Amino acid sequence: MSLGSSDYIILGVSLAAAILGMFGGFSGALAFLAGVGAAVATLRFGWGYLESRIETPWVLGLAALVCALVAFGIARLIVKKCVKNLLAQPADAIFGALVAAVAGFALAIAGAFALEKMFEMPVDSAILPQVVGLFS
Repeated sequence: MSLGSSDYIILGVSLAAAILGMFGGFSGALAFLAGVGAAVATLRFGWGYLESRIETPWVLGLAALVCALVAFGIARLIVKKCVKNLLAQPADAIFGALVAAVAGFALAIAGAFALEKMFEMPVDSAILPQVVGLFS
C-alpha cells in the first residue's frame, strides 16, 4: 500500500494531536469532555429560564455565554483535579497521548471524508477507503 499526500496529512494531524495530548494528559482530555457536557447541559436546561427573564437579544446571548463558560470551567476544574490525583503522571501523559491520537485521526478522516463526499474534491488517500469500509 503506497501512501498518498492526504495520508501524510492524516498521519501528521494524528501525531500532532498525540504530542499535544501528552502535555494535556488523559485528565485534560476527560476534563474537556466533561466541561463541554456541562456547558451544553447548562444551555439546554437553562435557556428557558434565561429567556423568560431577559428581553434584549444580545444580553440574552451574553448571559447564556457566561453561564455556559462558568459551567465549563467548574466542571473542567473538578474533573481534572479528581482524575489527576488518581493517575500517576506518566500514565496520565500516555493515556492522554493515546486518546488525542485517536481523536486527531478520527477528525482527519472525517475531514477527508467530508471533502470527498460533500464537496466532491478528490482525496488521494489509501487509508480513507479502508476506514470507510470498516463502517459500511
